[in-house]
Amino acid sequence: MQSADNLAIAHAPPGSPAATQEASTYLSREERDLLTRAQAGQHRALRQFYGTFSSQVRAHLFRLLGPDCEIDDLTQIVFARAFNALSSFQGNSTLSTWLYRITANTTHNLLRQRFRRDRVKTALSWFNAGRSTSVQSSRVEARDEAHRILQLLRPDLREVFILYHYEGLTLQEISNILGKPVSTVGDRLTRARKKLRELVSAA
Repeated sequence: MQSADNLAIAHAPPGSPAATQEASTYLSREERDLLTRAQAGQHRALRQFYGTFSSQVRAHLFRLLGPDCEIDDLTQIVFARAFNALSSFQGNSTLSTWLYRITANTTHNLLRQRFRRDRVKTALSWFNAGRSTSVQSSRVEARDEAHRILQLLRPDLREVFILYHYEGLTLQEISNILGKPVSTVGDRLTRARKKLRELVSAA
């Protein structure tokens, strides 16, 4: 995940006239006061900050993810990131907008991780394809076997398979990384899968 500092929007030094003027544009007097106290690390201010915006963050998460079992944990992560970035926030957006950006980024990273995990599961299924039920591997065995068989692939095919299934990249992203047309990347992925089936069947 990106660091919280990268999520903060800071264009003017703290306390500068430009920062003060911009903050007054977007923040109410109460929000400026809350922000100042929270930036100073006052525990009561941090609790008030959380109490004021936690429902909003949870609602953002629900709209982005639907009924998800990790929403409560993600809410905590969003505020941990926000608190770490408070010293860099200059008030050049509303607090709601700033928190929404952190929430959206956190959600994006979570979905990316889940997508990657799903890709890995799909990848492992290739190494069990064609085997009889009696010789199906455990997850650990399948992972070890996958690693061994992957080394038997041609490097260009192995590279595309790993970038797609293990790193969760899209064909376009892989195309950009390798400097190859998307059609070439797709063809290599198809050939890698076909070769893996052959290698697994022969194992």
